[in-house]
Amino acid sequence: MLLKTLRQKPEFQNEVLSINISAWPKFMLHWHCPEWAHLFTTFSDYQVLLIENEKVLGFGHTIPFYWNIDLVQIPDDLRVLLEIGVVNHKKGVKPNILLALAAVVTKDSKGRGLSFDIVKAMKEIAQKNSINTIIVPVRPTLKHMYPMIPIVNYSKWKREDGLPFDPWLRVHKKLGGEVFKTADESMTITGNIKEWELWTGVKILGNGMFIFDGALNPIAIDYEKDVGKYTDPCVWIRHDV
Repeated sequence: MLLKTLRQKPEFQNEVLSINISAWPKFMLHWHCPEWAHLFTTFSDYQVLLIENEKVLGFGHTIPFYWNIDLVQIPDDLRVLLEIGVVNHKKGVKPNILLALAAVVTKDSKGRGLSFDIVKAMKEIAQKNSINTIIVPVRPTLKHMYPMIPIVNYSKWKREDGLPFDPWLRVHKKLGGEVFKTADESMTITGNIKEWELWTGVKILGNGMFIFDGALNPIAIDYEKDVGKYTDPCVWIRHDV
């Protein structure tokens, strides 16, 4: 298995985009974030790929930025952090934080422990760029099964052995990561009623808090105003490199 960056292997960009489409609930693909495109151009050397037999097994999206205040005070909104990273780059500001936005393993490659490899690869990218801290807005793997539980409560659930209940949180814990806060609204996705019906395959006939497959929180539907709003929560984890 090879570890490469997207800048080293740009021919895999379309494969990464295709894997992304199948990896997330459909509604998550409608998060409005124009800055995301910079990951594939400006920051292609910060996108890590795990490659085997000329196929992508998994990848990690990251972006560097500068922050000199307590990490607890960083904005919860991921788009704001992406904007900071883009502006920092344009101004030539030297980054001191690596924001790990996503780690994705293909369906056929699950069960091989590749999530560990992706996090380790992110740490290598940080080291190569003289960055000592990685922060990760973790979208917990099993939170969708408990959409009514606040993320701050869910993040504290533990198994009998003392490790986090959630598998993705457990990976980070085993690799030395520490939770420093939670966020109720790291991403916000809005759409009209027809769009939500298309994204979820569920008929919507009135107001309410709806629970859809893949959602970590309920979706607030205002039928009269023809709008539905979803906020994606996360658990913020810090890794020292």
